[in-house]
Amino acid sequence: MQSNGRRGYTVIEALIMVVVLGILLGIAYQRMSPALEHAKVNRAASVLAADLQYARMVAVRSRRPVAVIAMSSVKGYIIRQRDSAVVYRERFLGPGTEFGLDLFSSSPGSSVDIFPNSVAAVTTTFTLGLGGYQRQVKISRAGQVRVIRGP
Repeated sequence: MQSNGRRGYTVIEALIMVVVLGILLGIAYQRMSPALEHAKVNRAASVLAADLQYARMVAVRSRRPVAVIAMSSVKGYIIRQRDSAVVYRERFLGPGTEFGLDLFSSSPGSSVDIFPNSVAAVTTTFTLGLGGYQRQVKISRAGQVRVIRGP
């Protein structure tokens, strides 16, 4: 015995479902995009803060000054011994990485020296940003590292 009831979707119904789903996904992406950018900047700031703590630890352990050199052009930094070519860590935060930052700068200069007694030469502020959202990571002369809101 055959039933005359319809089963399944017609092509028109399936097409309408695909269009509605596409519109909903587009709206969701637009709402989520800023949150994803904020998360990337916050994560990059946390990683930089941890790396500055690591640089302090290396200076204390090796009993030699360590330099953290910011490279704004490539959106990254190097942690190395101040008076030699020994590199402890190299990190890039710009496009093509998991962070994809479009802003990375440091002030007052492009590097900060950290001495074996865990003191920094100068208070230095690193600014990280993506799509207008910014965070700053500051290392004080006393060696304290903090993540603060952008300007």
